[in-house]
Amino acid sequence: MKKVRVGSGSSGWPDFKDGALDVAQNGDIDYISFDHLAELTMAILQSQYAKDQMRGYIPEVIPLMRGLLPIWKEKDKHFKMCNNGGGANPPECANQVLKIAQDLNLGGFKIGVITGDTIPLSRVDELRKEGWKFKNMDTGEEDIGSVRDRLLAAYAYTGADEIIEAYEQGADLVIGGRLSDNSLYCGNFMYPLGWKFTDEYWDRIGSAVCVGHLLECSSWSAGTCSNLWEEIDYPKGNPGFPIAEMDENGDCIVSKTETSGGAIRVQTLKEHLVYEVHDPENYLMPDGIADLTQIKLEQVGKDAVKISRYGDKPRGKPRPENLKFCLAYNDGFIAEEITVVCGPKVFQQAEKAHEFVKRRLDYLGLKPREMLWSLIGWDSLCGPTVGSPPPDYDPPELGIRIAFKCDTEAEARACRTECGHLCWASLGVGAGFTQPPRIRPVFALWPTLIPREAVPLSLEIKETK
Repeated sequence: MKKVRVGSGSSGWPDFKDGALDVAQNGDIDYISFDHLAELTMAILQSQYAKDQMRGYIPEVIPLMRGLLPIWKEKDKHFKMCNNGGGANPPECANQVLKIAQDLNLGGFKIGVITGDTIPLSRVDELRKEGWKFKNMDTGEEDIGSVRDRLLAAYAYTGADEIIEAYEQGADLVIGGRLSDNSLYCGNFMYPLGWKFTDEYWDRIGSAVCVGHLLECSSWSAGTCSNLWEEIDYPKGNPGFPIAEMDENGDCIVSKTETSGGAIRVQTLKEHLVYEVHDPENYLMPDGIADLTQIKLEQVGKDAVKISRYGDKPRGKPRPENLKFCLAYNDGFIAEEITVVCGPKVFQQAEKAHEFVKRRLDYLGLKPREMLWSLIGWDSLCGPTVGSPPPDYDPPELGIRIAFKCDTEAEARACRTECGHLCWASLGVGAGFTQPPRIRPVFALWPTLIPREAVPLSLEIKETK
């Protein structure tokens, strides 16, 4: 039976670089995938690219490849690599990696460069004129009319088709833009195992979608985001990244290297299996729809979990007609300030400070769109679910975070300035202020769908001499 070993190399920007190097060096892998993007990273990268066409990709790709390519060179079995670190500028990202390959004398090293996921706003307008509505999947709003004049960027989450095509053309490394986190892995399972986007393979592609979901956040599945944190250890400070050995029938064993810390347990995988999943029977990805209720997890070794079929229904269904599409738009500015108060009566001090700031803003006619007042050490994470502190609870110190969302940068700066007055407002506060973060624009997200055929992807192969 055919098998393929696929390692996880990254979960975002940035990640533990040594985790990827450990997988490459010690994981006996055939493929390794790197997810570098989050929902709004592309908006940031597109903004960079608009100002400087030598930028717009994830800069961490370059030092990562400086570490990986020497390992790739020394291995008798050259593993293949796939990443979405190209962001808004995959060609320039590939050019920089080619320089590293040439410095290492890697003659004939091929990079598949995938572009086309960034959709010009003019094309968005054309699709609207043709009758397509970009319905907001979170709010239900029918179209983007209310934010059209504030749009900054638009990009589609694309699938494994071009990844597979790049491998067919001999690519050693694939660099794309907004390749779906999941597709980075589906392509690495489908190509070597010969799976196609046809009825015969949807069950197995469903398994690939499931396993890709477990790998895409790297060390999370190996314990770094687990309720087992008290028993999971990292003796050398090096979290493990998961590796999946997939059989051609769609069954799989997830493990990690013996040289890394962390743990692969049924519990750590289950915790991640439900992460960002709304409907377990229909987990929609560009390459297929997984039914996660048809998956069974079984501990088969110290750091090894088998993933196989559970039940009689298929693990996968045909891929969706439409692709996830994100539009980023400008939604004002955020300013924030943090101070620390010391006891006694820290909660009373904080409440009086809160009233002072509100009255000060009213006095000056400042009207932020939103104001968030949170107490670090009490409700800064859990918010109103915490309730009021008990009357007899008086910790030695308490942090106060004040954040404002405003329509203009000037108003955000003015609101933040007033928070600096707490030290001399006779409130008994101001034991310490941080240097406030810079006032930053808010890139808001409009999640929607776009027809698959409206995303014209292309593939180019670049090669060292």
